[in-house]
Amino acid sequence: MDRKNLFLGLGCVSLALFLYVLNAPKPAPVVPGAPKVVETAAAGKVAPVVAPVAPAPGAVGAINPADAKRVTLENGYVKVTFTSRGGAIEKVELLKQFADTERKAKVVFNDNNQDSALALGVRNALTNKVEPVYSEFVANVDEKARAVTFTGKLPDGTRVVRRFALNLGEKEGEEPYAVRFSTQVVPSAAGVAATRVWLSTGCWNLTAGDTINQYISVLAHDGDDLTRVGTEVFKDSSGFFGLGSHKAVAEQPAAAVGKPYQWVSSGNQFFASIVHVDAASRGTRSELLARPVDFTKDAHGIQAFAYWESPVAGDASITTEGNFFVGPKEYARVSALADGQVAVLQFSKILGFISFGAICKLLLACLGGVHALLTWTGGWSWGWAIVILTVLIKIITWPLTAAQQRSALKMQQFAGPMKELREKYKDNSEKLNKEMMKLYQEHKINPFAGCLPILIQIPVFFGLYTAFQTTVELRLESFLWIHDLAAPDTVFHIGSFGVNILPILMGITMWISMKMTPNPSADDTQKIIMYTMALVFPVICYSLPAALPLYMTVQNLLTILQAKMTPNPTAEVVVVEPRTKKAKG
Repeated sequence: MDRKNLFLGLGCVSLALFLYVLNAPKPAPVVPGAPKVVETAAAGKVAPVVAPVAPAPGAVGAINPADAKRVTLENGYVKVTFTSRGGAIEKVELLKQFADTERKAKVVFNDNNQDSALALGVRNALTNKVEPVYSEFVANVDEKARAVTFTGKLPDGTRVVRRFALNLGEKEGEEPYAVRFSTQVVPSAAGVAATRVWLSTGCWNLTAGDTINQYISVLAHDGDDLTRVGTEVFKDSSGFFGLGSHKAVAEQPAAAVGKPYQWVSSGNQFFASIVHVDAASRGTRSELLARPVDFTKDAHGIQAFAYWESPVAGDASITTEGNFFVGPKEYARVSALADGQVAVLQFSKILGFISFGAICKLLLACLGGVHALLTWTGGWSWGWAIVILTVLIKIITWPLTAAQQRSALKMQQFAGPMKELREKYKDNSEKLNKEMMKLYQEHKINPFAGCLPILIQIPVFFGLYTAFQTTVELRLESFLWIHDLAAPDTVFHIGSFGVNILPILMGITMWISMKMTPNPSADDTQKIIMYTMALVFPVICYSLPAALPLYMTVQNLLTILQAKMTPNPTAEVVVVEPRTKKAKG
């Protein structure tokens, strides 16, 4: 039993080192003459490597982007630019989302992508490839309804009518970041089947915080299973000692038969575009093709062309209707969307298979609830929300931590007998454990009391560790000296090395709290491991969002306060001396 802390310490340190390696920042590939990768913005954006646009084989009337006519609609949340080139969405400016801490430029969706969002795709009969439709569409704008209707033709002459309408967000449950869309495909002649079309999700730019591109992905959900495709499939990989090695692919297909996809999305660390098709338009099967979008030679985004086998109407036409969400992955917002679209939050799994999704959602819901009560505090409201949430968690775990500290102080009285037992039975671990248990039972000591707070804190820590990496609510929110709670709290640089204060404070307060919590059952090796954690965990959190070390620092300060307030029973109880062995006879 006296080795429980050793195992806990070794486990925590090993897990911490693994997480550090997994999340250690990697320098972005440097392309000679290429600009630095930053948040999506008009200023400082990455210049894409755009290949000359060539019409699809057999296409009639394909036009160049420069010749297309554009229509702009907005509702206070989004400014949507439509293009007559295929009758689709060229880009979307998020009017309430700034690109950086300077708060000048706005986040722009589908910027630098030669394919429009919700662009139509048709399968080329010669190449069997799905190719975007670049033909000219005629626009009819209804300013009062904030809607636009496009009429045009596919390469084979099939007539297409597309309608887009912005939600105003004025009615209850109406999402202002969503565009209502419908695409009706009418056969070119009687007795001819309507051409099936695909829809594009569009693409998001890279974010500065996602240094390993783990959140740039395409997702598809059929109601039960979530399919994910990341940019890694478009690169050759030797895997881990050969495991998981693969060759790069030009596109990654996926299909859902019997249970078609309810929605398909493309997203990055903080934002998502979701094509959510109405149940009546899904049919019985659907497919998607995930494709890379080149920003620079070595920096890639990802988009998908998705297809639903929508039912055929009496006039042989096919209509696909749904909602197109383009906005921030705010928990309260996406959790209110239908058919489990909250899955776009992409809570990562520890070690690749341990999911903290449920606790992440609970903690984010609690954080949002606390923040709603603190909006009156102004610009620091999210920082105060984290502090108050930490206090609430501490209040909940206070009795368990108090029991741990009392147990530790009580065990301190028996340091002499425990040391004697270890020396006496150092070569017989089984006998040592029996004698230690006998000692605990005689004096009513609970050796497991110290484990309970740890069992509570570990899921909370990893839940916040996972959630804070994609919490857009904290993005660009300041607190104290922190400019962005969703990024490291770098205060200055020494050369190219950023100096972050919070992880350092976290390590110092963790070390002090460990020093103030007696652990008489731990030997020197165990103590070294425990104190090493005070160094390892700050290293892990060094490049993570400042919100996490802020939580940990406040948690450590509260633990120190609790240790100060816990009465020490050693002043009232006589210290037990080592037991002496009775002589026989």
